[in-house]
Amino acid sequence: MKNFAQYKLASLANQVRLMCVVCFSLAGCSKYEQQAETIDVAYHLHGLWARNAAQVWAVGDDGDILHSTDGGENWQQQKSGTEAELISIYGSDSQLWIVGAAGTILHSKDDGEHWEPQKSGTRLQLSSVYAGASQLWIVGDNGTILQSADGGQNWQPKTSGTESNLSSVYASGSQLWTVGENGIVLHSTDGGQNWQPQTIEVMVSLCSVYGSGLQVWAVGDSGSILHSVDGGERWQLQTSGTTQTLTAICADGAQLWTAGTDGTILYSADGGQNWQPQTRSTSPHLLAVFRVGSQLWTVGYGGVILHSADGGRTWQRQRAESLPSG
Repeated sequence: MKNFAQYKLASLANQVRLMCVVCFSLAGCSKYEQQAETIDVAYHLHGLWARNAAQVWAVGDDGDILHSTDGGENWQQQKSGTEAELISIYGSDSQLWIVGAAGTILHSKDDGEHWEPQKSGTRLQLSSVYAGASQLWIVGDNGTILQSADGGQNWQPKTSGTESNLSSVYASGSQLWTVGENGIVLHSTDGGQNWQPQTIEVMVSLCSVYGSGLQVWAVGDSGSILHSVDGGERWQLQTSGTTQTLTAICADGAQLWTAGTDGTILYSADGGQNWQPQTRSTSPHLLAVFRVGSQLWTVGYGGVILHSADGGRTWQRQRAESLPSG
């Protein structure tokens, strides 16, 4: 199982309790083993995006799309029209895009009331989507990079120069970064037309990347947090204080949050120079985190949804009932 979309244990009956040994990899990260764990799941949620403090979407196994109009107090299912695993979601204005297994791309023009497939031109897994002012980018398995300048009506493949699986893409103006397995970091200075590899000193698989101007952070295996102040020309390891796999990162200026396996949530108030664990309830593996102001959400295994209204100081579990797929 190569990427975090492939965690799926099998389609389980509603809330079946299963004793098992699970070996999986998170966004191309190295295997993290759970032994004799009781897993009470119907599905996993892999991706998360919020337009504001009220409008939130989460996507996951079996084509699941969940939408909330009240900050997650209540969730409704939107009809995706697919049973493919959905891994990443991003939006711009009223438009939304989702990517997932088997080259799946879904697009909505009306806040998810209706979803239509778009042609990706590949059957490979697509793991991350990001939208800029007029451009869209997608990355995925075997070094796949796709770009669209027309809202996804047409997707153009770009040469990545790698066959490594790519797990995350982020844009800051015309600067883009994508990261993936085996420590791969690629950078573009021309809006994604051309990509060049960047060098890191540790060979760890990276799961998520975030940038602001020339400052860039990437997280991944074994609690790895990498930081660059010059657009990725040089990278420095930051001390996370954990060996858990970190699967996602988001930020607000110098404030950063990262989430990962075994319910890990870390916070930094100073650009990552110091990281502290945040109080949380007992949680399974977390696969995505997103911030709007002081509001944060994180999602993961077993369909868990956690919400914080105070910048992550306290977290509350939000409930999304097990819903039929598609």
